[in-house]
Amino acid sequence: MSVNAFLREPVVEVLHGRAVVDPYRWLEDRDSSATSEWIAQQQRHHDDYFSRVPEVGQLRARVSRLLNKEVFDQPVRIGDSCFYRRRKKDQEQAYICMRSAATDAERVLVDPSEQGPFVAVQIHRVRCDGSMLAYTVQHGGSDKKAIHIVDVERGHTLADHLETGYSRGFAFAYDGSGFYYCHEESLSLESHTIRFHRFGGICEEDRVLFRLERRNQSKLALIADESCIGAFFTYSDGADRLADFYLSRDLQSAQWVPVFTARKGSSGVILRINSIFAVTDEGGTKRRVVELTDDGRIIRVVVPEWEHEIHSFIIAGGHAFVSYQRDGRSIVRQWTLGGNHVRTLDIQKYSSIELLSDLGANSNSLFYTIESFAKSPAIWEYRLATDDHSPWCAPSISAEDDTLRIERVSCRSTDGTEVPIFLAMSSNLKMDQAHPLILTGYGGFGVPMMPKFSLLIRIMLDLGAVFALANIRGGSEFGKPWHDSARARNRQVAFDDFIAAAEWLCATGITTPRVLAIFGGSNSGLLVGAAMTQRPDLFRAVLCIAPLLDMVRYEQFDFAKRWRHEYGSVEDPEEFAALVGYSPYHHVREDVSYPSTFFVTGDQDDRCNPAHVRKMAALLESRSAQSNPILVDYCQHRGHSPVLPVSLRIEALTRRIGFLCHELGIEIRSEAIHDSAPL
Repeated sequence: MSVNAFLREPVVEVLHGRAVVDPYRWLEDRDSSATSEWIAQQQRHHDDYFSRVPEVGQLRARVSRLLNKEVFDQPVRIGDSCFYRRRKKDQEQAYICMRSAATDAERVLVDPSEQGPFVAVQIHRVRCDGSMLAYTVQHGGSDKKAIHIVDVERGHTLADHLETGYSRGFAFAYDGSGFYYCHEESLSLESHTIRFHRFGGICEEDRVLFRLERRNQSKLALIADESCIGAFFTYSDGADRLADFYLSRDLQSAQWVPVFTARKGSSGVILRINSIFAVTDEGGTKRRVVELTDDGRIIRVVVPEWEHEIHSFIIAGGHAFVSYQRDGRSIVRQWTLGGNHVRTLDIQKYSSIELLSDLGANSNSLFYTIESFAKSPAIWEYRLATDDHSPWCAPSISAEDDTLRIERVSCRSTDGTEVPIFLAMSSNLKMDQAHPLILTGYGGFGVPMMPKFSLLIRIMLDLGAVFALANIRGGSEFGKPWHDSARARNRQVAFDDFIAAAEWLCATGITTPRVLAIFGGSNSGLLVGAAMTQRPDLFRAVLCIAPLLDMVRYEQFDFAKRWRHEYGSVEDPEEFAALVGYSPYHHVREDVSYPSTFFVTGDQDDRCNPAHVRKMAALLESRSAQSNPILVDYCQHRGHSPVLPVSLRIEALTRRIGFLCHELGIEIRSEAIHDSAPL
């Protein structure tokens, strides 16, 4: 069936006096036979393309050798027992197990293989005495998860569970009688609730402890400690994100007191040792950590403002740990809960540190990861009782530091703002000529981009490509103003920064448009989609994974309305003008052959709906001017969460690298990558 066979009459809407044409609205209907046939045609085209890339078999062997390794993650230490996930070589999904210091024997608690290769499990919460473990179950990559409970001593999964939904918090009752939860099976309910489930009470309705009606872009999260629970409620008043926090210390009568309401700049609350700790920038320029009374007054500043913005905040063993980014490196500062600075952990330049969430209750260990462009995450454990930092699990893939040359440079954006760029390349790469280059960025939601490991990038570097990561505006590398300057109606600023980075890379002779590729996923998928439609002459290839692309209708899919504060809304005339002004789907010209583009999506993506890719790919390939290939890797099990079985991940990564190499003219050599096995 030809592409033209899928043509339908376009839908035309008039929004704020402007006619907006949508030629592929019909592809939003996943249940239609026409959409299914279109997907099948894309798969045939995709398979035909890769059948003509002879190096794919050799590349698959390399990817399999590096990806199909034993991996450990999600460590939780409760007393002398350690809970964690483990995936062995040739195993499709990780299982959950524990090891006791008394026996040093590993016990498997949850094995998802019994439910098929597309079922993934993760540790959700471990009870304070280690007697029970809650775990999530995901089918495919949907954000929805079921929650089950396993009795650790007996190794038996209880009948008590929560059906598939969106988890917003979970906590075991201190007396072991049940658990508290905020879990929404649907996002269309009229109100948010926090409930209590009593163990053994399968046939009785769970008690509602707290209820709030939905508001604009609202979200409710359960915050818990051993003896109290809290409700953290965020919403938008149009201009700002606001937060309310309610506390209940009497769990029997579920009496709630408002600690604060309609507070700007509060990004999180932690309950520990009967105390309330909040991260806020209210009254300051950068965020700090404060301890609050039950009526919201500040008792003390635990972690004061610093010259850099707080990235993450964890409490473990009666201490506060706060991470920051500074000049291309991560820093962790440790404080007592009384507000005394203990020490600063400053790791190697051009590396990233991530504090792992405490999935237990008041653990005396802090787990964190360290990674870089050269090394996959290594898990470290800091035991506060002995003041000892030690590796818990070595990186599964690593290279000697001298095999890569890493620099941090900068370019000037359209308005003159300096935009930092990380550059990574093989240390023996000669820079007397232009090289194939892979550029990415993010530019959204205040997410800072730091040197992190990517197997795709690691292999591309070994094959002679250069990698560039642009710290464009929209992130938080330089605090809240860096985020706000590219938010909502100012979104074009992020695209300008990214395009400026690409232009600078070409102007310096590092690369040329002929061998320059861009890639990104999710919000970064929108970034590369906007860049390719605004400057198709600047790029040779585009890898666009799980993106947003139709920004006029993004709010119509799943729960994307909650992102109005980030992107704006078509309901507002000025924000509509900004959205339609850059929406990639609405800026495809009839007379342009756009760069070779490889889209990746799947039916289980309920965060960035696959209709974005279906419509954009159909529009691009429908035009006679398009001479470069447009490919779609479409998987019914793929979602936004990266939980596909390892065999499918190997195939997906092989195709992505194969596409980039084929389009950029990179020879797939057989040299091995230096790698090591985990401890």
